[in-house]
Amino acid sequence: MADPPTPSRHTPRWAFEPWISKDISTGPDTYDFVGGFQSRDIPVGVVVLDSPWETSYSTLIPNEARYPRFASMVSDMHARGVRVVLWTTQMVNESSFDLEPGGDTYTGPAPNLDEGQRCGYFVEHGDTFPWWKGRGAAVDFFSGPARAWWHAQQDTVLNAGIDGWKLDFGESYLPLATLATSAGPKALQDYSQAYYADFLAYGRAVRGPDFATMTRAWDESYEFAGRFFAKKEDSPIAWAGDNRRDWVGLMDALDTILRSARAGYAVVGSDVGGYLDRDDKNVLGPSIPFSQTVFARWIAVGALCPLMQLHGRGNYAPWTVPERPDETVEIYRYWAKLHHELVPFFYSVTEESYAGAPPPVAPLGDDPRDPTAKGKSWLGDARFVLGGAFLVAPILDDKGTRDVALPDGSAWYDWWKPLADATAGGTMLTAYDATDRHVMPLFVRQGAIVPMASEIRVWPGAAASSFVLHDTDDAKTTLGTQRVGTQTTVTASRLLAPTIFRVRADVAATKVTVAAAALTQATTRAELDLAASGWLASPEDRTTLVKLAPGSGPVTLVIE
Repeated sequence: MADPPTPSRHTPRWAFEPWISKDISTGPDTYDFVGGFQSRDIPVGVVVLDSPWETSYSTLIPNEARYPRFASMVSDMHARGVRVVLWTTQMVNESSFDLEPGGDTYTGPAPNLDEGQRCGYFVEHGDTFPWWKGRGAAVDFFSGPARAWWHAQQDTVLNAGIDGWKLDFGESYLPLATLATSAGPKALQDYSQAYYADFLAYGRAVRGPDFATMTRAWDESYEFAGRFFAKKEDSPIAWAGDNRRDWVGLMDALDTILRSARAGYAVVGSDVGGYLDRDDKNVLGPSIPFSQTVFARWIAVGALCPLMQLHGRGNYAPWTVPERPDETVEIYRYWAKLHHELVPFFYSVTEESYAGAPPPVAPLGDDPRDPTAKGKSWLGDARFVLGGAFLVAPILDDKGTRDVALPDGSAWYDWWKPLADATAGGTMLTAYDATDRHVMPLFVRQGAIVPMASEIRVWPGAAASSFVLHDTDDAKTTLGTQRVGTQTTVTASRLLAPTIFRVRADVAATKVTVAAAALTQATTRAELDLAASGWLASPEDRTTLVKLAPGSGPVTLVIE
């Protein structure tokens, strides 16, 4: 069987929805977990089945005692609008165990180990190595027959309809700088890259271009030397994992995210709340207490990264946290809804980055490990610009206040103060008050155009600006805006569906025209929603709402 072609860079639209994950779960628990979010009006688009889910490490065969009727569960999740991603590694074990409470007990080697060793499908002549799920051999991705054999192991769950793999770093436990493979000696880094590339290529060959893999980008946890794992071309989704669930862990996750983004990884994020309840450098050390404040601040950071994933060893849902669960549900609901609304924005800026534009996350500051850096380190600051539109300034300690330096080059609107004028770039906002745990300092650049699930938001400025929307039909729509005096122009190369524009208006609108024809002014939002087209003043946030019917040709609307 020929190897699948190398896929082009692409992250499917579904990957930008909110993710949820648990360490130890079951089929019935997965239904309850997803249902818990949906019943509380919290959007969820992806559920990860982390270990253990298979009969042994790694058979890639669902354990029917833990996940009965696996294919039906996947189908049911899809019917709920939820994608399914499975955790795995490239290790096949001679002995397996789960250290976490509630895990499984395994007798003897994985059934596929003997065949793999007899046929020479593993590196290092089939030798086994200890890792955190037992002791196993590592698949040889440089061997065509080994790859074909390993692909066949995946077919059961791929044909059941899974949407992606969460690929963990089992290869880091091969304690050799160079590995014996069927293609001769290969560096561990080359082996890593072959591992991640093969899972992505085969998954897409079977399931199509919207199959995705999650990998680590930069990582230096568990006292392993820091390195990039998958090539960015083979990492549709990159996550910072195994961070402590405290302020140190949050800054560590942000450091990983920012370094990965600076290196060109587009879809980055972390385990919201922190995965580890202990220090990764001392896993037998004292437990780190859960902090709802840290959790709340991490929720906001997660929502404003392209990947938002809830995952932690404590297996907390917002309503099960030991402190202030009602408040936590409110906070999580707000930020998860915002993340869901931003899917068209995230998807579009990511696709543009794959075509040559900068990655969506742009750190403000320098990598503290870069000896050539001349500016300020991002450690302890961690501000970043998201998609050229948002300035994100994470809260990094219990104080709830921080200084926020607004970048030069444009003015910035405070997300939380819709009636306020824009603040000039280059301004230092001293001790910005975010003591309300619902709030994280967030600003929008004047001139930004942000397509959202329910509307297109526009903050026009004196300079013309534009945005390329990658629409749901996979075609592009070019959006533009400019404000001259009291007149604002918004353009769209086409409108695929009925569209609401929410346009910042420093001066109350009196007239809205499209192609020089005046639109009817609505008196209520309900009236506007029922109309095919029209406009409505929204003084409570200094915006004008304009609804337009779909059409194939270019559209120019003018707000006066």
